[in-house]
Amino acid sequence: MVRALLLVACLVGAAAPVAAQDRPGADPVAALLTRLEQMLVRGDSSQFAGLFGEDVAPAGIRRYEIDLFLAGAVTAVVRERDRAPLEGVPPGDGFRVVVEFFVATPGRARILTAGMDVRRPPNGALPSWRIVMLEGISSVDGLYRLRLDTERPLAAKGFKVTSEDLVVSLDEGTLFPVMSDEGVTGMVLVGRGDMQFAPSPPAERGQLRIFAGRETLNAVFETAFIRLNPADYRAQVVPQQLPVATIDERVARRAQSVFERSSPRSFQVDLRDLSSDDWYLLPPSRDFVAEVDTRRHDTLTFSRSSAQAEDVSLFQRQNKKTIALYASAAKLAARGRFYSDDAFRDYDVQDFNVDVSIVPERQFIQGRTRLAMRVRSTSMASVTLRLAEGLQVRSVVSVEYGPLLHLRVRGQDTLLVSLPRVVPQDSDLTLIVSYEGRLTSQDLDVDTIAVTGEAAQDGQTLFPIEPHYLLSNRAFWYPQNPVWDFATATIRVTVPDGYRAVASGELQPPSQVIALRDGLTQSNGDSFVFRSDQPLRYLALMVSRMTRVSEKAMTIAASRPGADIDKVTVSVEAQPRLQGRGRQIAAQAEDMMRFYSNLVGEAPFTAMTIAVVESDLPGGHSPGYFAVVNDPVPSANASWRGDPAAFDGFPEFFLAHELAHQWWGQALGWKNYHEQWLSEGFAQYFAALYGRQVRGDRVFSDMLRQFRRWSLSQSDQGPIHLGYRLGHIKNDLRVYRAIVYNKGAGVLHMLRRLLGDEAFFAGLRRFYDDRRFQKAGTDDLERALEAESGRTLDRFFERWIYGNEIPRIAVKSTIGDGQVTVRFTQPAENVFDLPVTVTLTLADGRTREVIVTLGEADVEEIIPTDAPVRRVQVNLDAAALAEFEGQ
Repeated sequence: MVRALLLVACLVGAAAPVAAQDRPGADPVAALLTRLEQMLVRGDSSQFAGLFGEDVAPAGIRRYEIDLFLAGAVTAVVRERDRAPLEGVPPGDGFRVVVEFFVATPGRARILTAGMDVRRPPNGALPSWRIVMLEGISSVDGLYRLRLDTERPLAAKGFKVTSEDLVVSLDEGTLFPVMSDEGVTGMVLVGRGDMQFAPSPPAERGQLRIFAGRETLNAVFETAFIRLNPADYRAQVVPQQLPVATIDERVARRAQSVFERSSPRSFQVDLRDLSSDDWYLLPPSRDFVAEVDTRRHDTLTFSRSSAQAEDVSLFQRQNKKTIALYASAAKLAARGRFYSDDAFRDYDVQDFNVDVSIVPERQFIQGRTRLAMRVRSTSMASVTLRLAEGLQVRSVVSVEYGPLLHLRVRGQDTLLVSLPRVVPQDSDLTLIVSYEGRLTSQDLDVDTIAVTGEAAQDGQTLFPIEPHYLLSNRAFWYPQNPVWDFATATIRVTVPDGYRAVASGELQPPSQVIALRDGLTQSNGDSFVFRSDQPLRYLALMVSRMTRVSEKAMTIAASRPGADIDKVTVSVEAQPRLQGRGRQIAAQAEDMMRFYSNLVGEAPFTAMTIAVVESDLPGGHSPGYFAVVNDPVPSANASWRGDPAAFDGFPEFFLAHELAHQWWGQALGWKNYHEQWLSEGFAQYFAALYGRQVRGDRVFSDMLRQFRRWSLSQSDQGPIHLGYRLGHIKNDLRVYRAIVYNKGAGVLHMLRRLLGDEAFFAGLRRFYDDRRFQKAGTDDLERALEAESGRTLDRFFERWIYGNEIPRIAVKSTIGDGQVTVRFTQPAENVFDLPVTVTLTLADGRTREVIVTLGEADVEEIIPTDAPVRRVQVNLDAAALAEFEGQ
């Protein structure tokens, strides 16, 4: 439990004997803290009041004594974290210090942090310095040691413990309780056991079928480790009245091994230099973690975590695969089917100021980030930040409260910051976090297409690839809200000589690009400053040896009401061998930006930089304000034609897709990962529209056929709404691109044909206007399209976005005198809404196309003709994502 206390005291005390540390030449502050630490270790508070100045009230001293002296303490550590001169006293006569206290009994511990004013006694009346003010104490409480009780194991026969959709049973074996000072908080099971998991949502049953071959899981195990709240243990286990088991030393050793291996994986905190022991938090009530060592599937981790939006999960630890992830029945009842990650955000970050120094050859980063925040929750006693685990935090300072206590959670990219008091809603808070460490460049695995053939194995290129260093949304390279939100930003990037940087924001004028000497990580280098006045979803940067080969300010004809951007500076940075390619891309990028701006009604940002880099595969990545575009180097045997994102005849595709993300994915974000298709599907479809603009109908038709082919072949892997998890279990990102990219784009094209161009594009503009620089969901898109078209689209989205079935439609056509009759039949219990093109080939060779809208189980369309008809074909343009039988 994290709690914050406000203790401001004026305290009185008596003189204390002169300690060795108080002698001339010793640090008086260190001496004072040493005396305090010795008192805490001894548990002797009798001389505690003697550490305080004469003007301090005894009641205040007593309150601190209660917080600092823990009954039964066996360990105490006092660490000075910061020191500054005290105002209003002669230099050297007083300091403001920040101190962390760690006090532990054999079974539990507490951490406190305090701002402390210490002074030399007036006129040297006393030999030792005194505490004259102690304020803003914050604490992290509820830290526990865990131990496995191998002395009193329980005989478990027919034993069961349950959580949402989960039953862990032990037919016959031994239960070893996991003990804490608050009671039993877990167990190790050894014996003949069975894990049964039957997820409720159909999409999750589908993922389980991909993983295990069945929609329910029955996994045999011999050992399992379980954590739960002591109250839940008493409710679930105690009533089963398990008898004490006979001690078997071999079984006990096995249980101890399971405990030592599994316990650090959950609820453990890293106390840095305060303690090297293992300390744990207790799971909240009804939370549940089970690490089950199954015979067939290795270790499976089931988790019920009430703090998460989707609080039920099943994870395969060895292969790092998320098998199931969904909301419990209680969570759905409380919030409904749709949700935004924002519901779990305690605060907003309104502005970032990031100052980083980077050594790309070492992949080393040293940074300091200021976060201007506003509290959203009713009150807030601590701040949770996301920062890569590999980065060491040097300090966390609040402008309002000074240095703050911060902790790492082991195995997670999480930083916990304790506040000195409970901060009320709508309060402003500014944190400054300093950090450094090695951080590997982010891969573009999701954004890079797959390779087939021998190149997939050898990965050999004909010459070395010029490296680049990318830090973006999956690197957690700067401290950020675990629930991302839009914020403005300033980024200063310092790089060694010969390197350049691109980052989220508009590059500031040359007068603000400052040459640095004797920097933190290199003696020579340059700084590049980027500013974003438009809010960003996340921040990113890329460093490489590059040259700016193009820069042009272009005018945008903004038609969106209230649009405030009518000029965009489009620039291209290219690596040494790609400068010619970069100049070619510049003209293409300008044309794309103008095309998309005309469709949507404005440009989202004032600047757009394209960084052209060498890579073994085509692909790209598009944070706000810039895009990284891979230019494949020659590679023996490389072929990527088997990827959903490979389109022959459209070499500009990757650039077109990445630039479309500036609107769809950056200016307009998504509420949660289920809504990723609003980014990728939209970018894919807008790229196809641009392909039609510059390459003609044939390229567009080829893309539609590819959309349909991949949709039909991969839809059994899950619905569009499953987001990044598609293909995750099989480790095949082509599935994700096939469904989220291609099927998402195909669904948009069907919507366009269903509603007509005018209503469709007006609906998209309304959607963009309503959710610009905000998070959006499919329900927001549906409402915008319904408003512009006057149609109800519930069933359309239910079938195409939330479901994964592909409609099978029977077709029967009859050619008569002066007319053609076409009948479509689909199951009455599962009707799809979709437009279908009927192509008539006339006797003279001419063709005629008619769009028929299906929305009922049986639809009959009579098409008048003025010439003999030779042939009737359905869906020749591949625009409908369906299978047609009987034509």
